[in-house]
Amino acid sequence: MKILFICEYVTGGGYIKKKIPKKLFQQATLILKSLLNDFNKIPNTKIIYTWDSRFKKFKDYKNTKCFFIKKNSVNKWKELIKKSDFFFPIAPETEKSLIKLIKLNNSKKVISNKISAIKKTTSKYETYKFFKKNSIPTLKTFCSKNKINYDIYEKWVVKPDDGAGCEKNYIFDDKKKLSNFLNNNKNFIAQPLVKGSSYSANVILINKKTKILNFNKQIIFYKKNKIIFNGTRFIKKIPLQNSIKNKIK
Repeated sequence: MKILFICEYVTGGGYIKKKIPKKLFQQATLILKSLLNDFNKIPNTKIIYTWDSRFKKFKDYKNTKCFFIKKNSVNKWKELIKKSDFFFPIAPETEKSLIKLIKLNNSKKVISNKISAIKKTTSKYETYKFFKKNSIPTLKTFCSKNKINYDIYEKWVVKPDDGAGCEKNYIFDDKKKLSNFLNNNKNFIAQPLVKGSSYSANVILINKKTKILNFNKQIIFYKKNKIIFNGTRFIKKIPLQNSIKNKIK
């Protein structure tokens, strides 16, 4: 029997010494439960995972074992990696959490993107440049206040270059306030505020061919000068689905 270690950073102890944003924890829990359910369908597989001991845990699935994290998560993760045949790290890109998690593994088979790809997509600005270079439609993105053309849009969004889950997203309609914020806060990017429906997609690459597993409806709302993330919902089809598929081939 093969052992798979699913290491979900948010629920599994990555935030053991600090408060977890409620919506981020809910989303991470949904991801973990979905993976436990899906991998349980693979015969001759035992799944191990960790859980932040501060929170009540859901009922276990068959062929799974949970290890509770009370203090040092990294030491426990290293121990479980050594015991496993496969390592599946899941984490936000914020503060290089995903890269650090992947680097804990030295020899096991890892279910993950290459670190070089993660480094590129961790940065919203680097991702923007990649999209532009490959003629993929994308919002104008600025990493310097000196290059922003304030006349093209009335409202702007600033967000951490490596942020996740709408954390620290702010809306500005005043040029001076926006400029002052970017002066006083490093590692932020600015984009024009374009309201509409927000979606994401889960995509894998097999033999150099892309396959879309599913789409996610991003549930967000606007509150004063902030964008609030309220979770996601899995869906099978979205508007312009075929066009999107053609863009990422």
